[in-house]
Amino acid sequence: MATVYIQSFSKDIPDTLQVTLESLIVLHVLKVCDNNEVNLRIVLQHDNAATEPLFQLATSSISHDIIKYHDVPCIAKYCSWPVAVAGKVVIAGLASVSRQIIKSYNDKDIIALLGFREACLMACNETSIWTKFCEIDMIATVKGMLENVNNYIKSNTIRIPVDLTRFEAHMGQPVRIHNVYKLAREKNKDKLIKSNTPIEQLNLEHRYGEGPFMTLSDLLLFPCFKIVFSMFDETVLAAQLPLSLLWYKNLCNDTKQPKIDFNFSIGFEKPLKDAVVHQEKVVKQSLYTSDPKRYKPQCRIYTRQIDVDKALTIATDLSLVNIKNEKPFGYEIDFSWKDIPLEANPEGGALPNARATRKCQQLQNLAKAAIKISANINHVIVDFCSGSGHLGILVAALLPNSHIILVENKERSLQRALERVAKLNLTNVSLVQSNLDYFVATFDVGMALHACGVATDLVIQTCIKNKAHFICCPCCYGGIHNCHHLTYPRSIMFKDTSLSYKDYLTIGHSADQTHDENNTKTAQGYACMHLIDTDRKLQAEECGYEVHLGKLLPPSCTPKNNLLVGIWNCS
Repeated sequence: MATVYIQSFSKDIPDTLQVTLESLIVLHVLKVCDNNEVNLRIVLQHDNAATEPLFQLATSSISHDIIKYHDVPCIAKYCSWPVAVAGKVVIAGLASVSRQIIKSYNDKDIIALLGFREACLMACNETSIWTKFCEIDMIATVKGMLENVNNYIKSNTIRIPVDLTRFEAHMGQPVRIHNVYKLAREKNKDKLIKSNTPIEQLNLEHRYGEGPFMTLSDLLLFPCFKIVFSMFDETVLAAQLPLSLLWYKNLCNDTKQPKIDFNFSIGFEKPLKDAVVHQEKVVKQSLYTSDPKRYKPQCRIYTRQIDVDKALTIATDLSLVNIKNEKPFGYEIDFSWKDIPLEANPEGGALPNARATRKCQQLQNLAKAAIKISANINHVIVDFCSGSGHLGILVAALLPNSHIILVENKERSLQRALERVAKLNLTNVSLVQSNLDYFVATFDVGMALHACGVATDLVIQTCIKNKAHFICCPCCYGGIHNCHHLTYPRSIMFKDTSLSYKDYLTIGHSADQTHDENNTKTAQGYACMHLIDTDRKLQAEECGYEVHLGKLLPPSCTPKNNLLVGIWNCS
């Protein structure tokens, strides 16, 4: 049985809970499921610890236990709340926690909320526009409105939040879900519907967020819209957001969705129905992940040779390209696959022989670095972007005195890792289904084998924040880009050069041209790889690290063969 942990902030109101918006949504999901297959643990916090809007609801509305923070198991503290704990796995993120709640029930009507093949909100928010909208965007919109209401409602004028307009546009688009043709054939049994029939002609409507049936995404969005819609007169909503209002009323009238009552303060009077309304125009497209319109990045050509030459000339003039064939950190450590249990050896799995051999070589390099850092020390070691756990499980077998945490946001990958941990009977491994955003545990060493693009820099940034050693073999250099977490270049030294952001992206894209040893651009690609990783090295050194930049042995085990090892200098 899964256990869900949320926090409540104490108030001098008996029999009530004061919870955050994310916790309110989780409680709403639990209410829909009758809360009989999930343990709910509520940890009381002091009310002055709250830094965001809170919502009040009666304790009688849902079954729960109130516990103290020191009674919370360590694994539940690895991520920001709410979280769900199921055995050795802690699950974070609103969509993933809610999915775990639904999956805890052996009830076909409840499981049906996960949609076709139980895939509703399965994709993580980095890759799915729909998951990000339900889990991140609408949450931020609601909090933003409550915290800065004057930005939206002032002097009888209204500014409609752009995410509400995005949802309105989404509801006006044809249904775009994986089994859309199956649903259309079931609804239109008197018509011949071919697989190449345009979806606009399938006669399916958006009664709910993903189509004709209510899903988990509706449960997550409903409390958000209930809060926002309470701020406006219904005539305004009917005029500006008619499809969203219809969706909201459908949910209110749906007998399958018990209502969770809550109170909150908006701190202002509703604007009149004849208020002046400002509504930003948005692209009329679906938010659902299968919408092909979202795959339209700007046309960028980063690997024109003239641009690469320019960027490399700047770097060469500044003596930034000085490739040294340094041996990888820990290369001298003794290691034999004969001493490794078969379940921790890629050659014992289903990989083709050549690929399994290369995988073993990659893992061996990083495992040696981990042994050199953590041998005979009780370290907490995190395998970020762990996938099915090849690296973390190997290190757990080699370092039984250390505790290994596998962090991965893909549910199915982590399930395979859990199966392998069980077969090996490893007691020093915990698993975290989470984005890096939600992971808050302290640790001593962070590892990442081929974390793509920005992910490598997020791992290094997380390690620096924790003053932890890091072991990284980067990948997908062309995937680096500025985001709300970090910007490029990374180091002060690089930022002080004349390298522009476009020059930097050019170098990153060129660094991915290393897959053919006979290609004339391969040597250039390795020079660009070295340049990006030198920037990472310098940034860590500026933060007090001793950093080693070497090549995996043998270099042929992967085209992305740089190894960055940062040793935190505690002195």
